[in-house]
Amino acid sequence: MKQKTIEEKTYLKNLSNEILNMIKDAKNENKNSLNIIFKQIEKLPKEIGNLTNLKKLDIHWNNLQQLPKEIGNLVNLEHLNINDNKLQELPKEIGNLGNLQLLNISDNQLQKLPKEFGNLGNLQILDISNNQLEKLPNEFGNLINLRELYINNNKLRELPNEFGNLDNLQLLDIINNQLQTLPKEFGNLKNLKKLDIYNNQLQELPKEFGNLTNLQDLNISYNNLQTLPNEIGNLSNLKILYMFNNQLQELPKEFGNLTNLEHLDIINNQLQTLPKEFGNLTNLKKLKINKNQLQTLPKEFGNLSNLEYLDINENQLQELPNEFGNLKNLKNLNISKNQLKKLPKEIGNLGNLEKLNINDNQLQELPKEINQLINLEFLNISNNKNIKGTLQLSSYNLEQLNIENTNIDELIVPSDNKLRYINIKNTSIKSLPKSICKKIYNMIIDHSYSTYEKMIEKLCTQ
Repeated sequence: MKQKTIEEKTYLKNLSNEILNMIKDAKNENKNSLNIIFKQIEKLPKEIGNLTNLKKLDIHWNNLQQLPKEIGNLVNLEHLNINDNKLQELPKEIGNLGNLQLLNISDNQLQKLPKEFGNLGNLQILDISNNQLEKLPNEFGNLINLRELYINNNKLRELPNEFGNLDNLQLLDIINNQLQTLPKEFGNLKNLKKLDIYNNQLQELPKEFGNLTNLQDLNISYNNLQTLPNEIGNLSNLKILYMFNNQLQELPKEFGNLTNLEHLDIINNQLQTLPKEFGNLTNLKKLKINKNQLQTLPKEFGNLSNLEYLDINENQLQELPNEFGNLKNLKNLNISKNQLKKLPKEIGNLGNLEKLNINDNQLQELPKEINQLINLEFLNISNNKNIKGTLQLSSYNLEQLNIENTNIDELIVPSDNKLRYINIKNTSIKSLPKSICKKIYNMIIDHSYSTYEKMIEKLCTQ
């Protein structure tokens, strides 16, 4: 262990005297609040226990390795912040602080909590995130007044059954742990509104999970879930649901009961089909279902008439149902990297569409109805090598166009277009419209010619 220099020892002694004076002044002035932050102190003097009238103590951002047992004398304390220190354990006397309502001990090195921690029955907000906790004591279940609990970024492998006693919890953040299961008592947390279990090792959810009927925001992404219990359909108040990066192979038909969902993310699973009941999610505004194995969409998909954002790229879709044209509120659509050979003519009904990615498919042609998309600002049809001939677009708002690796040989756009970027690499384009050539130096054009000047010479002098 490195020995401290004389200068360091002198500094620490002076610092210790400074802290003692702060405590003495707080005692003499009968203060109910004390801040000792950014002081780099390694030890809190036992005299802190003399401040029995303190209601708020903030000692975060120091180098504390332990707390004196006299901390337990502060029985009137309501707020305690000791985050961002180097604590490896808490004294059992911490349990004497029965009036605590807020406790922040995040960003320390705690490996366990004393069983007396369960005596903090008035706690409402607890942050023990970013420690090294491997388990919680059974007595943790005594914290029945907790409303917010942050326990993310620890090493928890399981939760005690008594965790289900925390039935006043409204927010629970338990991301980045090592949980493999949840106790069935987890279903007792019926007041939960927001639950984040992102990045654990969960292989299944207990059927009692369906009892969490007040949930509005749920993140169960980055786990090992292969199925969802049918009872998931009981969570009818859900508005936001993240399930990306699991191993889900199907969704139960009861999933269609989540009719208040507005945002759904199921990226990177193994879904091959969607149940027809998926069409009941009529309040969906944003849907990310890319990187699955979907081969078809049910015709009921067209019922999702409030969708504004849809990402369904990197699937195995060979066609879209005609009902796809009912999604008239869509503004952003990504159906790239599928196996689509054609688009339904009903795509022309998507009059609010602003951004369309249909690149990397097997499209033979584009339906003439694509001209009806007059609000398009971005269009990518690259890497559809079988598309050939003339591409005529009617959108005056189009700003970005990518037709790379197609056999398009003619481009027709409105004379007063807003184009500022075009990619015509590896196409059969022999000339550009005059409206583009007039402003060509104010645009970015990706091309296959040796120089920009050569491209202009070939395409703008016809």
